Amino acid sequence: MVGRFSRLAATSLKGSMRLAMLGPRSLIGKDSPRKLLEDLHLATAEDLLETLGRLKGTSMKLGQLASFIDAGVLPPDVRDTYQSVLGSLRDAAPPMKPKLVHEVFRHEFGKDPSDLYASFSEEPIAAASLGQVHLARTKEGREVAVKVQYPGIEDAIRSDLAVTTAVKPLMPLLAPGLDAADALEEMRARLLEECDYLLEAENMDTLADRYVDHPFVLVPRSVPDLSTERVLTMGRASGRPFAEVMKLDQAERDRVGEMLFRFYYGSLYRYGFTSADPHPGNYFLMNDGRMAFFDFGLACNLDPRMSPYLLGAFLALRDSDVEGLFRNAVAMRYVTKPGQIDPKRFFEWVRLVLDPIAEDREYTFTREFIAERTATMLDPRNPWWSFLRQLNLPRWAILLYRLELGLFAVLAQLGATANWHRITLEFHDVGEPSTDLGRAEAEWLKDHPK
Repeated sequence: MVGRFSRLAATSLKGSMRLAMLGPRSLIGKDSPRKLLEDLHLATAEDLLETLGRLKGTSMKLGQLASFIDAGVLPPDVRDTYQSVLGSLRDAAPPMKPKLVHEVFRHEFGKDPSDLYASFSEEPIAAASLGQVHLARTKEGREVAVKVQYPGIEDAIRSDLAVTTAVKPLMPLLAPGLDAADALEEMRARLLEECDYLLEAENMDTLADRYVDHPFVLVPRSVPDLSTERVLTMGRASGRPFAEVMKLDQAERDRVGEMLFRFYYGSLYRYGFTSADPHPGNYFLMNDGRMAFFDFGLACNLDPRMSPYLLGAFLALRDSDVEGLFRNAVAMRYVTKPGQIDPKRFFEWVRLVLDPIAEDREYTFTREFIAERTATMLDPRNPWWSFLRQLNLPRWAILLYRLELGLFAVLAQLGATANWHRITLEFHDVGEPSTDLGRAEAEWLKDHPK
């Protein structure tokens, strides 16, 4: 663990040294100060890519998260540089050597991949935070993708999580309204769940059952006989990754954005269950126009007791019902000390963070919106920061909050436009479909009820 932290510290030091050298170089060199600054940030981002790419577990997941959530921490003129370079963490990481992959298989099955599959590609096609993906063909001739977990990753995560317990006594000072024990326990439980590929297979198959013959969603199924806690074999699909989707015209990006919104948000509110990890490496656009979704290690189960309050809060937001929204927030434990919170101020906060779905109008997601929203949490200079310290994020809602922020960030990258308010009403069965995708899904739902 010390070695991992020291590598991160070294990366930070190198960036600082580059910055110190910028002034002299701008005086004696031919390049403009702006060009030198761009080169500095590019080199620093590449250092981060190398460092985070060699880390596994929580640090690797942080790198992936940072690659697509624009937290508004970086200046706009260098933000693209970091996102472009770090974005490769979504699809690539230093691979395991074939010998190590075989050791994982022998540990899990007592056999080599060649004994289990008709063919198995030794070179991985993709990497995730906890493992890497290989292509294979079953002995029955089915093309599959095989996710192999990095050896020791669970121990690394447990070690990382042990460090987080040290900050527990400080959390009441940073966020007096937060239940620190609940928050830390939820984070610990969910991260460790991601290490269990059998649980991920169960999550995947649950959603595959929900989306049978869906007009624009495909969820592959697992292959139980070829899956264990550390190896997951699933059906294979092919298509265009997110980087290629970003090159499409805006109408196509709007369509992709709506499909993502309908899958992640729609699954949650229709079925009470969805993936909580919408980063761009977990889906791609198929050639037939559907979206294929992968990676279900982090799943969000909605507490059914909260569903009426979530709907009540959404309708109160729509109707500008300040007291109604506040009552539902208290019931859901977002507010644990109602006597100390101004309901009108709370309404204004919710209106800010849920601006995309708050009103019946077309809305375009932007990076500026994501930057403004995240700055309220991360920047003590922000006027909302002190107010948020008095609120609670209940344990049942932690993954919901993560899902929402991640999804909104992806939609901002797409610059996606739609009437997200009306689409959300559909999920609660209080509105009619207003788009072609919505009408297609409504027809499908007639034969595939909840």
